[in-house]
Amino acid sequence: MDLKTILWYLVLSSLTVAYLVVLAGVRAAKSHDVSHHSHRMIVGCTIVGIWLVAYVLKQAIFGRESFKGPDSAYWSVYVPVFVTHMLLAVTTIGLGAYNLYMGLHRLRYGSVGAMVAGMTTHRRMGNALVWTFSGTMVTAYLVYLMLFVWYRS
Repeated sequence: MDLKTILWYLVLSSLTVAYLVVLAGVRAAKSHDVSHHSHRMIVGCTIVGIWLVAYVLKQAIFGRESFKGPDSAYWSVYVPVFVTHMLLAVTTIGLGAYNLYMGLHRLRYGSVGAMVAGMTTHRRMGNALVWTFSGTMVTAYLVYLMLFVWYRS
């Protein structure tokens, strides 16, 4: 197995691990376990941050992958899925960074966290994040399948 393939497996598996950690944090929030929620979200965000740096480095070293399928599939399937993936990913990163800031800011200034009564913004953004992160994961796997499984060459 070559380095490029190993890096792609690491990209998908690390993002999947981050997703599962974040889902565990969401579950902790729903059961009002603030300390576990906070810890899991910080770990999940750290993994996503490391992943983002590694992904950008992989793109800088190897460049963007080219779609090897027919032009009809490129324009009708690949481009819409890829654009959706990019929009969801950028939205997820932006919302996630702001929501992480909100949670950490509230902890630093003496409240019991962002889940106290009246902190509905953090909760609403968290609900939106679950959906955008889920969509990002689904479209990431679809892009991977189209590039390396369904339309190899």
